[in-house]
Order: sequence, then structure tokens, then C-alpha cells
Amino acid sequence: MEIRELPTDDGALRRYAAELWLPYHRELAERVDAHALTDWPDDRFVERNVEFTRNRLERDGNRGWVAVGAVAGTEADPATAPVTHPDLELTGLLLTSVDECPDPFDRPNRLVVGELYVAAPYRGTGLADRLMERAVADAREQDCGELRLDVDVDNGRAMAFYETQGFEPYREQLTRSVE
Repeated sequence: MEIRELPTDDGALRRYAAELWLPYHRELAERVDAHALTDWPDDRFVERNVEFTRNRLERDGNRGWVAVGAVAGTEADPATAPVTHPDLELTGLLLTSVDECPDPFDRPNRLVVGELYVAAPYRGTGLADRLMERAVADAREQDCGELRLDVDVDNGRAMAFYETQGFEPYREQLTRSVE
């Protein structure tokens, strides 16, 4: 299993959106009401996500990572074959961005873990730990002294994982309708 930077070409972004982004958000919507998805066909979700993700990754400080493995019985090299290679499978994702500290404040820049997902067959294999290690390396590469993330309080599995990774509560978010 290799963790590679997500390319921003259409084919790679389509595959990422179809095989990782959409399943991640469907599973999240089942556990957390605030993440309900609209009633669109899969191809519309994928196409809308391609441009959104490309724009996001082209901004300074934003990176996307995918975990890539060879399909059993094939010889595709997960380290070098294109992400779109049919003998590769995408097994996890990590999206990060930098939250720079404004001058008047005394805190380090933070690397924000925007999304972390491991496909169901690979849960419990240590892949989530490896993706988090990639986030730590990303933080060092971008001169960030802390990691930060948001997690829904209804997502117990994610909360438990992040606690094992050493994350602690930082602030509480409150929301309300404008209606």
C-alpha cells in the first residue's frame, strides 16, 4: 500500500471522487444527520467534486493524498502506476490545508485535516494510522506546529480514533438556522 499525492488531472479526480469521496460522504451521512446528501445520481456528485477538488488543491497549502494498492493477482506498482490504472485500487484519502497564524497571535501555524477516510475492507489494518503519519509529515513540510481537525460528535468511531492519535478538544462549535 502506497500513500501518494492526489493528481489533479480529470481522470484521477473522477476516480478519487467515485471510489473514495462519495463513499466517505455516504457513510458519514448515515451516521451524522448534518451530512445528508442531496438526491443526485452518482455521476453528478463525481463531476461536481472534480472541479471543486481541483480548485481546492491548487490553492497554496492544500494537499490531497490517496492510499493506493495493487488489486490481488496483478503486477501494477502502487508507487508508480497512474492512479487511474485499472489494476490499482484506491483505499483511503486524506485532505489537508494550512491554517496560518496571523501576526498578533502567539500560536503556530496549524495543518488542518479536512477529511480522512479508509475504505471498509481496509479498516483495522493500520492504514488510518499511516494516513495520520502522512498528515504529520505534511505538517512538518509546511512548517506547521500543530494538527487540527473537526469531528462530528455523533461520529463515535472517528472520535475514538482521533483520541488514540493524541487529539484533545480545542473549542466547541455551535450552529443554528437563520430561519
